[in-house]
Amino acid sequence: MGRKILAVVAFNVYALFLISAFQENTAYLFDASLIDEMRLMGFNVNPREWGWGSHYIWRLFAGVVVTAFVGFLAGAIAKKNGAKVAAIANIPSVLIWGAMIYLFGFSGVEVEARIGFIVISIIAIPLTTYIAYLAGGFGEEIQRQEFPENTVLGIKGYHWIWAIFPLYWYSRGIVFVGTKFIGFQLATWSDTSIFAALMSLFMLIPIVAWIYPLRIVHRVLMGDLLITHNAAIRGLANFAVLIFGMVIATGIQFGVYWLLSKILR
Repeated sequence: MGRKILAVVAFNVYALFLISAFQENTAYLFDASLIDEMRLMGFNVNPREWGWGSHYIWRLFAGVVVTAFVGFLAGAIAKKNGAKVAAIANIPSVLIWGAMIYLFGFSGVEVEARIGFIVISIIAIPLTTYIAYLAGGFGEEIQRQEFPENTVLGIKGYHWIWAIFPLYWYSRGIVFVGTKFIGFQLATWSDTSIFAALMSLFMLIPIVAWIYPLRIVHRVLMGDLLITHNAAIRGLANFAVLIFGMVIATGIQFGVYWLLSKILR
């Protein structure tokens, strides 16, 4: 029972942080020009506090992606009945979607894209529950088949307490780059040239730069790297990888987008 409770807690805490990474990227990805115009008119606008704006499809997409990830983690933590545990853990999310239906549908609140938010909230309740169920079952299966019993996805369970913070910061970069990539695909969906394909591959470089440091840290925590060193050395190494990895990934991201702007001009 204790393991199942931990799985439910991890599901919701990680979901809160990761959904924030999507929300804080909304303004940068969709409304940057609007915010610039508002600032020129004298408004003090913080993009990180912009919220979801009118982008209800983006809100649903974020909910689906985050639910899949945290459902997988919850299933791995639970190790038994992972699908059911993840579906139960999704209840707070269901309540939030239900509150959005009430807020925008029955409380008299008038906002832009109100109908869109009502529709996606109705869709999200069964959809995220089903995704949590599937992801939880998959996480349980992978944990059982691929990793030792005394770990969660190959690392000691207590590491997942602090891992949420670097995962949050790294997920902000991954979400930004991933959405830019999707946007480029939508803008060039009818272009079948080799040039467009090469540009698509080029846009994936920052994602690799953001993910690779996390992979290194995971290998250290699993014992695949620095196994002969003590815990303090491994901890310092992980800290250095995370900090320098973030700096390098940010630099690569800006460099790639700058070069793309020159090529596509």
